[in-house]
Formats: sequence, C-alpha cells, structure tokens
Amino acid sequence: MNFLKLSSFVALTMLVAGSCVKQNFSAPPDTSAVDPNLPVNTTLRDFSNQALSMGAGQYRVLGDTTIYGIVTADDRSGNFYKQIVIQDTTGGITIGIDKTNIYADYPIGRKVYIKCKGLLLVNYKGLPEITASVSSTGSTTGIPSSLVNNYVIKASYPNAVVAKTVSVNDLFANQNSYYNTLVRISCTQFASSNAGVEYAAPTSSGSISTSLTVEGHDSATCNLVATMTLYNSAYATFQPAITPTGNGYITAIFSNYNSAVQLLLRDTSDVRMTGTRCP
Repeated sequence: MNFLKLSSFVALTMLVAGSCVKQNFSAPPDTSAVDPNLPVNTTLRDFSNQALSMGAGQYRVLGDTTIYGIVTADDRSGNFYKQIVIQDTTGGITIGIDKTNIYADYPIGRKVYIKCKGLLLVNYKGLPEITASVSSTGSTTGIPSSLVNNYVIKASYPNAVVAKTVSVNDLFANQNSYYNTLVRISCTQFASSNAGVEYAAPTSSGSISTSLTVEGHDSATCNLVATMTLYNSAYATFQPAITPTGNGYITAIFSNYNSAVQLLLRDTSDVRMTGTRCP
C-alpha cells in the first residue's frame, strides 16, 4: 500500500498513475517537540476491533473521540500513498490523508493525536482505517489537505519506533491483533520465483504494482508454515532494487486485503535475508 493501499491502494494508484513520479521529497521533517497532551479517550485496539466487527465495506461516523499514536509508516519511499500508519501500546490503524509528501509533517517517529469527530472508521476490505469519506463503490478518500491540521495534531518528535519480533506461527494465530502494526517476522525468505528479482515491475511495463510471495518458515524445523504477499508500488523509490535470495527477517506493516495477508514494506532497509535458505 501508497504505497500500497494497504487499504485498495491499487484503486487509488490507478487514479493518480499519471501524476505520480518516483522521487524523494527533499524538505526536512518538522522537528518540533511540543506535546499538547490532549486527553485521549480510547485506544487503537478498540477502534480496530470495532472496525473488524462491522464487516468488510462497513463504516461509522466517529464522535467526539481523541486517539494518539506514533507514526510507524509514512510516504517517504513512495510505497505508501496518501496515508500514514500509527501505533499506540495496544495496536495500530491506518489514517487516510488526501495529500502527498505527508512525511514532511508526519514522519516515522512523530507522535500525533487524531481528533476523530466527523471522521469515519472503516473496515476497508478487512483492514481497519480512519478516513474522511467512502464512495458508493467502497473506495475511500482521506482527510482533505486543507483540513488536516484540524484533525491530525503534531506532538513530540522523534520517538523510538521498534518493530515487534514475531514468528510466522504467532502472526497467523493472532492476525487481528497485528493488523496495522509494525512487525519483524523471523525465518522468512522470498519464494524461489521471486528471489533475485526487482521489488516491482517498472511503470514502463504498464504495471502500477507487483505482488511478491514471502515464505514464513518454522525456525526450528525450517518447514514452510505460511506464505504472505508483499505488495510493492511501481512508484516506490526502491522499485528497481533486487530482492535477496537468502533467509532471514522482514520488517513490515502487517495488513489484510480481502482476507488475504499482506505485508507493506517501508523500505528495503527493512529486509535482512542473508542466511541459508530453507529447502
């Protein structure tokens, strides 16, 4: 997702394919450190559970509620598009924002408060999301750029962002609790057909995204436990980078799309697969 619409990023990217360019935004992030200490009256886990209980495609208008989280994924590399992912001590959620170069204001490590009144809590194809509107076809549009400051309030920066190390067994046994959170999955490797290839096909091929298969193995036996889809945008700055051929770990936002597990990569620095492959 964005990179990926880790929420459908595919649909959003198609709408903007003509205007997207592969680039890094050069402006440094806002480093203000003031925390307004707004009163928070619910958790991201609570919102996530509410969204999942509604069923795919359903949403509700939020009341006078404030949440907080640390940004764990932004749009700097171009793999996330018009959204950030935030996480508190209980869970995570995707925030739709209808603008680009979001990371200049809300980079990874920024604490933010979200004033939710009037926004929508959406179950977007199985993934919890907070956004501004939902169309009759189910596509979402984020908070308008002119109104972002009314809803997304900056707080301290930087804050440490540490992925939770999980085994693929634990991840699949407790999927709902990991959605929209940054996880480091051990004993993983790219499927043989996806190892040593570009992370995404270039836009010149007519592609807007590429799905690669990542295998999760049992660390003790090396047996294959499950496969996951790594969804990469053709507009990501790391599009031409080559996937590793070994075994190791991958750090990514754990996501879901129509009941299929997805991993959303922030950058290739989050992939470390230098060990011996499992058979």
